[in-house]
Amino acid sequence: MKTIILATRKGTRLLPLTKDTPQCLLKVGERTILEKQVEKLNKVGLKDITVITGYLSEKIEILQEKLGIKILFNPFYEVSWMALALWLAKEELKKGFVFIYSDVLFDSKIISELLEEDSDICLAIKKNGVREEAEKVVEKDGKIKNISKIRTEEENGEFIGIAKFSNIGAEKLMTKLDLTAKTNLNASLIEVMDGLVKKGEIITAYDIKDSNFADIDFPDNLNEAKKLFG
Repeated sequence: MKTIILATRKGTRLLPLTKDTPQCLLKVGERTILEKQVEKLNKVGLKDITVITGYLSEKIEILQEKLGIKILFNPFYEVSWMALALWLAKEELKKGFVFIYSDVLFDSKIISELLEEDSDICLAIKKNGVREEAEKVVEKDGKIKNISKIRTEEENGEFIGIAKFSNIGAEKLMTKLDLTAKTNLNASLIEVMDGLVKKGEIITAYDIKDSNFADIDFPDNLNEAKKLFG
């Protein structure tokens, strides 16, 4: 199965660290976030990895051979958001894929167990203790009922930025992305996912429970990530 890592944006909340460095190339310990992601993916047999780039793409491109990855440059990264970046990569997505944000580190166990989920679209979530900046979910009986950045009374988990799409799930996603590309260039992935939920599509949740993950949004998060993955 393919893996898509989305690394288009500047990561403004990490400035000044991202002034001259793509977010995924910030170091956690001795190695970059991207290097650690690739290592974790390779460990569970995922070696067909495409990184969708934008900001400072050339600095990621020089690592292609070293890391054994492919690069897909989004020339519209400054005027669009995640949904359009995925839409541009639709030829890479047809047979199903694992999706990962470029600022997330994780235990390999999360990926291996996510791959075992037999639903067409499955989001990795962390139940309870939802952070203010997180993408918040309402999960009931293993299914996603709502996903948004906006806080709600019903929220009981957060999307950690990792998801799996079967070939059928990818087809459903692409149909929605085709429509989104015509109407909202600034749509996020979770807006598209929530749109599918509201349409009646089943999106399941995989709770990572006590597995480790780190969402690196702010400079302080690098130190937190180092404690877990350094």
